[in-house]
Amino acid sequence: MRSQNDLIEDLTTLNQIAETLNRATDVQSALNTTLAHLVEIMGLETGWIFLFNPAHDIQSGDSFSLAAYHNLPPGLAPGDRLIWSSGCECQDLCKKGKLARAYNEVRCTRLSSTKGDRRGLLVHASTPLRSGDQKLGILNVAAEDWSSFTPHSLALLTNVGNMMGIALERARLFDLLREKRVNEQAALLELSKRLLSRLNFEDLKSYLVDEVRKLLECDACTIFMSNASNESLDFVAASGWKNDPVAAKRHIPFEADSGPGSVMQTQRPLLVENLQTSDPTSWTPEWLRSEGFKGHAVVPLVVEGRSIGALAINSREPRVLSKNELNLLQLMANQAAIAIETNRLYLEEIEQQRIEEELAVGRQIQLSLLPKSLPAIPGWEFAVHYEAAHQVGGDFYDVFALPNLENQIGLFIGDVSGKGVPAALFMAMCRTMLRSTMLSGRNPSQALVRANELILKDSQANLFLTAICLSLNTVTGHLIYANAGHNRPLLLHLNDGKFQDLAARGIILGEFDAIELEEEEVELLPGDVFVCYTDGVTDAIDAQQQSFSEQRLSDIISSHPRATAKEMLSVIMDELRQFVGDTAQTDDLTLLIVRRQPES
Repeated sequence: MRSQNDLIEDLTTLNQIAETLNRATDVQSALNTTLAHLVEIMGLETGWIFLFNPAHDIQSGDSFSLAAYHNLPPGLAPGDRLIWSSGCECQDLCKKGKLARAYNEVRCTRLSSTKGDRRGLLVHASTPLRSGDQKLGILNVAAEDWSSFTPHSLALLTNVGNMMGIALERARLFDLLREKRVNEQAALLELSKRLLSRLNFEDLKSYLVDEVRKLLECDACTIFMSNASNESLDFVAASGWKNDPVAAKRHIPFEADSGPGSVMQTQRPLLVENLQTSDPTSWTPEWLRSEGFKGHAVVPLVVEGRSIGALAINSREPRVLSKNELNLLQLMANQAAIAIETNRLYLEEIEQQRIEEELAVGRQIQLSLLPKSLPAIPGWEFAVHYEAAHQVGGDFYDVFALPNLENQIGLFIGDVSGKGVPAALFMAMCRTMLRSTMLSGRNPSQALVRANELILKDSQANLFLTAICLSLNTVTGHLIYANAGHNRPLLLHLNDGKFQDLAARGIILGEFDAIELEEEEVELLPGDVFVCYTDGVTDAIDAQQQSFSEQRLSDIISSHPRATAKEMLSVIMDELRQFVGDTAQTDDLTLLIVRRQPES
């Protein structure tokens, strides 16, 4: 989990990169500085940038040229035209339109084909440099293997690539507007800087609509964004309206018959000279007509190829934006989209961090419900392993002395359906009910039946559980057990090396009103081993999706008949970890071992 300091450091670096690009009079020369910043924050060493040559067709072999680089290995010397004039995988992806965001599975043909020293570099991650739908270049960062590219580092790569693309397009526009719009250049630079520095969404969007309205000298400006249901577009910011649509909680259809809806679906701008004489959309309510808008322009807010909203300007006189004005509006929309998305990701990460912290507290509370230690009883050994698949889990167990019953202990193990917080809360309730019913003096089957009644009465959750309840006489080895739909426990007798079938029948708890459970009795003789477990053990899978299985668990137990309880637990867990390898597991696992020590 990344800390608040990590977030601040990332945002500081992104702002430094944005300022470097914004202040550069020659943006292309600033690419090297920006690239060095990016490589450092990603924990890498090498990167390079290709720029698309508009004089050549995108499909031609020489459509890209090396424009910037940082710390290239000797085998990729920038002056070697033979190396850098050839095509490569990332360029092919760009030509085919498949390079839409940070892509981290590019096995670099340029690196693999060089005969010189490449410092172990084999792969690189790539992200496009573009503004809107214009392809401007490719940003690459290299590493020895793909594990160097985490989701977080790829998000940084995408952000910086977007900044570079916008800076390059802005530089082109500035060349066109230099003589007649010097004031707009300064204002646009200030807009870029302020958008990236605003982390409060309300502040950001209000600033944006005011600045766009000033820069393009229009009467009104509006930001639309899709709501949670994606059935309509909401007004999230507005400036220059007679009746504030944000305060009135106005929304418009997310359909082609509304201007912003059409623009978001097609990702193409909409320009209307006079809405009152030639409105191309059929949706025009009275409250919108009363504003008296005529000149109208809408551009999409696009992030990584998906529309997140729309930016619209309106004039109360007929007006058609020139090509340069439209480019300027689209550029501001691109910057706004990045700022809004960066803000959203930042808030999501803060929220995720808060959730992780709360789950960590929940995990500590949940662990506190489990026994702090196992009984130390002469002639008996106990060992347990509990492991939640996530921060909190649905497995539980308990071992405790039964009051008013000399030399008698109670044990149970259970597994709640579902995952995450609901299962953890349900687990806490069920564990408390099972313990209280056993402490009341009931036999195992009676305790499970009573717990089922309490769960059905008190629980509103659509969850159930399986469980085994046992009582053990630590003098005689007499064990009474009942099974409520749980995995069958395993009992290995030392004297003959055979497993006893413990097939007491039962049904899950928390689902049916009236249940009947069989209660069985067995004897644990000196040297016998009794093993209870949840299905997270036997259902654990390897890379080939094969399960660990009850048979494999039985084989391990039978092959170590004289191991102590702790030794047995260690052997099983070692075998289990070796079996699953790096395969992620989705279920909690609990393993409880009881062994009666053999006679001297």
